[in-house]
Amino acid sequence: MSGTSPLPPAPLASAAPAPDDTLLAGWLPALASAIEALGTPAFQAALTRSLNAIVPVDHCVVFTFAPGDGPGHLFTQSKMPPEHAESLARDYVERFHGADPNRARILADDARHDDAPIRLVPHMDAPADYRDHFFDRTGLVDKASTIGRAGDARVYCNFYRMRESGPYSDADWQRLEAILPVATALIGTHYRLWREAGAPDASPATAPSLIHSVIGRQLPPFDRLTRRERDICERILLGYSTVGIGLDLDIAPSSVTTYRRRAYEKLGISTQNQLFQLCLGTVQAERG
Repeated sequence: MSGTSPLPPAPLASAAPAPDDTLLAGWLPALASAIEALGTPAFQAALTRSLNAIVPVDHCVVFTFAPGDGPGHLFTQSKMPPEHAESLARDYVERFHGADPNRARILADDARHDDAPIRLVPHMDAPADYRDHFFDRTGLVDKASTIGRAGDARVYCNFYRMRESGPYSDADWQRLEAILPVATALIGTHYRLWREAGAPDASPATAPSLIHSVIGRQLPPFDRLTRRERDICERILLGYSTVGIGLDLDIAPSSVTTYRRRAYEKLGISTQNQLFQLCLGTVQAERG
């Protein structure tokens, strides 16, 4: 009809809003560190830092499901005491995985790395003993889960809040919907790289004991280092930042940088990834 304005275009389907510019300023450098640490024991701490730049996450635990195998524990990064966090992961693998309300989705043929996060809070549909063991007794009050692929395996990623932080707010959940697909894809890649590297038991959860067995026992070439240089290398591999190492050892960040440079020179390396490969190679050589 003459003089009639054209109809406006139909609105696009809404998507989860991206983090704002202020949050991105903290998230992107942390995300870059996580990408750089893929396939190394430093990844889990770097990933947690990237998540916390957007949404506080108190307890992160990742399980794996590979064809022909039972569930495996990839890693835990938590504000809980380490022995408590590891005990919960072990209980899930050994006793409770069959009662997980997300089990059918984990094993579904169409599980993909970009699945939307799944929310589970204590009052939702889960067996009473499962709720009691993983929520009521632990102080965990909210949970976001995602499922991703790592070759022929699945990674089941769980991001919890504890009572002190309170449940995720609506704004928190919108941010989780935006960033967790990225985090899940990275976790899947990390697991695949770890497996391809031939790491013992294909499980980064063994990283602290592996690192101590190599560096703490001063196996060659780490016997070239001073005690302080070994301290620095251990913490680098466990994902500590320069500032974090300084606080843990009660030395200045500039001293951390100096010890790291000296250690790398003695070892003939220049990056954190090379340090990890050297550590892993030493384990493999010792096991013959």
